[in-house]
Amino acid sequence: MEGPYFKHFFILLQMVLYSIFLTLDFLGRNYILSNQLKFTVVVLCFIYVIIKGQGYGRETTCLRYAMVLTLVSDILILLLGYYLYGVMTFILVQQLHGMRISALFNREGLAKKRKISLKTAFLVLFYQGLVSITVLIMLWRLGLDINPLLIASIIYFVCICTNVLRSIKLSKVYWGSRDVRCFTIGMVLFLLCDINVGLFNLSDFITPSPAYNIIYSISSILMWTFYAPSQVLIALSVENEKKVQKNKKILCKKL
Repeated sequence: MEGPYFKHFFILLQMVLYSIFLTLDFLGRNYILSNQLKFTVVVLCFIYVIIKGQGYGRETTCLRYAMVLTLVSDILILLLGYYLYGVMTFILVQQLHGMRISALFNREGLAKKRKISLKTAFLVLFYQGLVSITVLIMLWRLGLDINPLLIASIIYFVCICTNVLRSIKLSKVYWGSRDVRCFTIGMVLFLLCDINVGLFNLSDFITPSPAYNIIYSISSILMWTFYAPSQVLIALSVENEKKVQKNKKILCKKL
């Protein structure tokens, strides 16, 4: 499905859904409907990437698989309440986004080595593992209960922080690429969502106070205030890749 109309319809529909579920959250009404609308936002992002990203490059392949697992993660967390399994699949989502960032570096730099460097991938995994273990040891020394969900959450948070830093580095060099801009802004909003998820769940580790109750109420709304547009922007970042692939083919023919 080509042309700007599909894209404009996608954005308009997402804005309508976003406005409705945010209104419901602010008013504290119809929690079930709000969750259904939120899940619809993610489903539409998944459909958009599948339709717009058919057969165009390694970057798109990584994005498509990431959106599939994002959908699975939201089913597990939002609809079923399986938080541990949802966080574990989100870790895989971030690994796929990390692979896409590496592919975008290669694409934007028109690198001669088209394959994603295994050395780079292993180094990223090594540093993520090292930082995660260090943080977990620090939390253990502070007396926190180190349970599977906390371990998965720390690993996930380290992974998304890594991807945000790498995507910012990518966008600083290649800000002229529309898909890179959308992807980077989407990842930053993704991180802001997760920060609010952490604040929302802080009551599991501290004694709630009147000040925290305010933070709890605000973060419960800000989670999806950031998450929905993050997924929309990440989905929209598939759009420009096709043009880049076509332009590179034309350039190769001329050379």
